[in-house]
Amino acid sequence: MSFREGKVGFLGPTSYSAVFSENPSSLGAGFPDEIEDAPDLGPIAPERIQQGAEILALLRDVPLYEKFTQRWFDLCDGILVMQPAYRIWIDELWSEFGRLLLEGNPDQLRNLSELVWRNTSKPLKVHGQMTPRDWAKSATGRNLRWEVVGVILTLAGLIAINLSNWDSIFDNIRDRFVDRATFAERMRKASEFCLCFCYEAEVLNDLYVCFMYEDLVLVECLKGDAHYATWQRTGEVCDAIVAMGLHQGNRVNAETPFFLAELRKKIFISAYGRDKQIATFLGRPPRLSYRYCKMEPPLDLSDEQLWLQGPELDAHLSQLDSNGWNTSGNLCRNTWLRVWFQHCRIREDILEIALGSEEEDVSYKSEQIHVELQRLHASYPAFMSVTPEETLNSSDVQVGPGFGFARSEKNMRQLNALFTICIHAGIAHTEFLLQRAMINRRNAGYKELIPISRKILKLVLLAQSRRDFFRDFQGDLIYLFTVHGLPTAGVLAIELLKQEQSRQYTPHLLPRSETIQDLSVFVSALATVAPGEGNYYICDQGRRALKRVLDQILSPQAAPQSSAVGDGSGSGNGGGFDEMSLYFPTANDADFLQWLENVEWDKGNWVNPPPTAG
Repeated sequence: MSFREGKVGFLGPTSYSAVFSENPSSLGAGFPDEIEDAPDLGPIAPERIQQGAEILALLRDVPLYEKFTQRWFDLCDGILVMQPAYRIWIDELWSEFGRLLLEGNPDQLRNLSELVWRNTSKPLKVHGQMTPRDWAKSATGRNLRWEVVGVILTLAGLIAINLSNWDSIFDNIRDRFVDRATFAERMRKASEFCLCFCYEAEVLNDLYVCFMYEDLVLVECLKGDAHYATWQRTGEVCDAIVAMGLHQGNRVNAETPFFLAELRKKIFISAYGRDKQIATFLGRPPRLSYRYCKMEPPLDLSDEQLWLQGPELDAHLSQLDSNGWNTSGNLCRNTWLRVWFQHCRIREDILEIALGSEEEDVSYKSEQIHVELQRLHASYPAFMSVTPEETLNSSDVQVGPGFGFARSEKNMRQLNALFTICIHAGIAHTEFLLQRAMINRRNAGYKELIPISRKILKLVLLAQSRRDFFRDFQGDLIYLFTVHGLPTAGVLAIELLKQEQSRQYTPHLLPRSETIQDLSVFVSALATVAPGEGNYYICDQGRRALKRVLDQILSPQAAPQSSAVGDGSGSGNGGGFDEMSLYFPTANDADFLQWLENVEWDKGNWVNPPPTAG
C-alpha cells in the first residue's frame, strides 16, 4: 500500500491540498504530488513474470518490426513517438538483449521480465539539462520498461494495418501471420498486455501517455471509430492527461527540457483533437473542454528539429514566425496538428449547439463561430493555401520536404498531397458540422448544406482516384471515406432522391448526372474496404444504403405523392429545399447511417413530417 499511496497526480486549486500549497510559510511544505523515493514494488507474482516473458518472446522479431517502422519513418514523423527516440529504443534493446531474445531460453526470459517489471515500477526522472538522447536511453537497454515494449509492438501493428495487402513487405511473414490484419491484431493483443502491466504498476508519465495514444490509434484502425473499445480507450487517454496536469499546460520550469515541453503540448492537442473527432462521429459530449484547459499548440517543428540542441535548434527556432508557424513552407505533422487543434476548438462550440440543451442565442453562437472560422483561415501562412489538386498535379508547387524528412521527391509529394487533402476536408467538414447543427435546431435552411457536401465528397473522391499513389496510407483513406465521405454522400443522396420524387430539380446547385456519377464512384470505393478493417461495418452499411438510394433514383418504383413536397406550403425555398420536410437525424453520423440504411425509400413517406402527438 505504501507504493500505491505515492501515486497522486495533478491536484488543482480546489483540491484538498490547495490551501497548504498556497501557504507554505504558514502551513509547511504541504502535500507532495508524488513520493519521489517510493518503496520498491515488492515481490512480483510468478504469473505476471510468466506473462511478461511470453510478451518479451515476441521481441525476437525486432528486425521484422524494424522493417515496418522504417517504412513509416522514411515517409513521415511519428504520431507522438519521435523517430530518433524509437531508433535509440530499438538499438539499445537489441544490443543488450538481442542474443537472449533469439535464443528464447524460458528462464532467461523470465529473468528479463522481472527486470522490466522493476524498471517500470520506478519513476522516469527528468531534469532541465537532460538531452533527448538521455531521455530515450533511460527507458531501454538495461532500463527497458513495458511502455517501450508496448510502443514497439503497437507501431509494428499500426504500420502494418496502414499498408496495402499486396505490399511485398508481407511476403516473408505470410506463413506465420497469414495476412496483415492477423499480424496487426496479434500486435494489438500483445500491446494490450503491456498496457495492463503499466496499469498494474500504476505508471503515469509522458512515455506511458504516448504509448496509450498510439495504442488507441491502433485499436481505432482495427475495431473502428464506432466500437466501444475506441470510445473507452479515448477516455483513458483523456483521464491520464488530466491526471498528469497536461490540460493545464506543461508547468514548465528549470527542470523541464525543451523537447519534453514540446512533446507534452503535442500529447495534449492530439488527445484533445481525437476527443472531438470521436465525440462528433458518435454524437456524444466531449471529455476535454477548452473551458478547463490551457490551449497551447506545439511549435511548427519536425521530430528531427526537436531533437537538435544548442545553436542548431536556435537556428530553426529563429525561422518561426510570431505565431509559431515555420516560414520555409514545410508541411510536418505538427503543421497538421496545429490546424486540427484550432478547428477542434471551434468544433467544441459546434457540439454545444448540436448536443447541448440550451435553446437561447443559438443563432448568435452560430454567427460567432462563422466569424471565428474566417479569422482562423485568414491567420494561416501563405503556403497553407496550396490546394490538393495543385499538390498532386503540378511539379512546380513548392511546399517543403513533406512531413519533416521524406527521403525522396515521390514520398514528399505523396505526403504533402495527403496532408493537404486532409487539411481541406477537415476545414470544410467543420463548416458542414455547423450547418448540420443549425438544421438540427431548425434555425437554418438545408440549402446551404449542399455545396459544402459536394466540396467534401469531391476531396474524398480525389484521394480515392489516386489510391495506388497513397498505397502506404490505407488507414487514412478509410478515415476519409468514413468520417468525411459517408455523411456528405448521404446528404447528397437524400436531396437527389427528394428532387427525383418531387420532380423539382435545382441543377445549378445539385447537377443530377454529375452527382449520380460521384455517388456511384463513392459506392465502388466503399466496396474496396474489406472485412477485417476497423471501419468495414460502417463502410459496408453506408455502401448498401447509398446503393439502395441510387437504385431507387435510376429504377424508380411508383411512389405516392406527398403533400409535403411541392404543394406550395413550404418555407419559400422551393420543394427541393423545404427543410421542414426532411426529418433525418443530424446529431451524429452513426444514427444518420442507421436511418439511411433502414428507411423505406420506395414508399415516399420518408419526406413526410413525423406524426405529432394529439
